[in-house]
Amino acid sequence: METPAARRRVDARSVAITGLTTLAWYAVPDVVGPRWARALTKAGVLAGGLGLGMALTAEGRSAVDGVREARDEVRDLRDLARRMEASPEGDDGDVDDADLGDADPDAGLGDAGVDDADLEDNVLLGDAELADADPLPDPAVAGAAAAGAVALAVAVAVAGEKWAYRRGERWRTQGRRLPHTRVGLILGALAAVATALDPSISMVGPLEDEAPAS
Repeated sequence: METPAARRRVDARSVAITGLTTLAWYAVPDVVGPRWARALTKAGVLAGGLGLGMALTAEGRSAVDGVREARDEVRDLRDLARRMEASPEGDDGDVDDADLGDADPDAGLGDAGVDDADLEDNVLLGDAELADADPLPDPAVAGAAAAGAVALAVAVAVAGEKWAYRRGERWRTQGRRLPHTRVGLILGALAAVATALDPSISMVGPLEDEAPAS
């Protein structure tokens, strides 16, 4: 059975929210003067963009559903732990030691008993598989790599912010109107294009004009 043909569709809402949020972020210096006020305004712009993304896009709704499912699982585990603590000892279906002593350890095996050779072969096979398995990464190395990646991302982001602000100020000294908004338009367009090309954000679905072939 052949799967229905699929095509890649761009989530226009994600593209619009990303582009407009980026534009508003970099246009703040044209509207707000004091540095502390710009920081607060940018925080509001970022919060607004995240809120719109969570409410209006498929990725945002999926993230919200994931958070709710995790919260429900934590709540269920907490309720289970409380019930286990509240239950009296001896009511959990445990078997007494006397019953275990009367039981035949070979009962239920019948003629399908396991030979010692089979057990040894299984043990040796398990050891060989473990020996061939890829070793786990060193936690210290993995932590250092993650910290380095975060530091690099932060450094790139800070450098980009400085470049954008300096470009806007340079255009301001040249007498251009709304220089930081111009920077925001350029970067917002680039962010929108990057969002449209991101396969993890695009929606994939069957072609409407083609029926699945059996």
